[in-house]
Amino acid sequence: MIGRITVAAIALAAMSGCASSGLVHDKNYLRAAHISRGENVRLTLAYFGEQSTVTAEGSDIRSALELAEIYTGKPIFTGYTELISVSGSDCTDTLEYALNTWKVSPDCIIAHSGNGNELLPDGAAERLHGSVREAVKQGKLPDCGLMNVLEELLYEGKAEVAELLPTGGVSRTYLITDTGKLISG
Repeated sequence: MIGRITVAAIALAAMSGCASSGLVHDKNYLRAAHISRGENVRLTLAYFGEQSTVTAEGSDIRSALELAEIYTGKPIFTGYTELISVSGSDCTDTLEYALNTWKVSPDCIIAHSGNGNELLPDGAAERLHGSVREAVKQGKLPDCGLMNVLEELLYEGKAEVAELLPTGGVSRTYLITDTGKLISG
């Protein structure tokens, strides 16, 4: 009898753990983000699944992300992010934030796009990620993984990243300096 009570208690505890952490459908899982920094931060976010993109603006990345969560009515999980495109200033700070706060994978692909907010809404996040990954694999682009890009920025003062084209493909590389200034490659 005590054995059955113990098993029932363990099962009940396990079920309550799932309820408190939430279910998969209770969150938005970020696939790709375009982060544009200027006077304000503008995020365009593409999620895994059939959901449309969301654009939100705030005084910093955190406030823009919180606003995006309000728009969608769900918290955003950033740990599976595959692609981040950047434009504007403070690229080093942006990428450090993605690594340390968003807990993005060190292999997350980093790219530049002056119009990333226009590229993501058409559902092209998977294709863009695949295009950059394939160009790197073929040796046409340097390693654009988050950790590699951050390391180059911090130790060399510049890093090469892929440039996303308005047509949805990838082109030459862009040089990003440690001050965040983008220099055509």
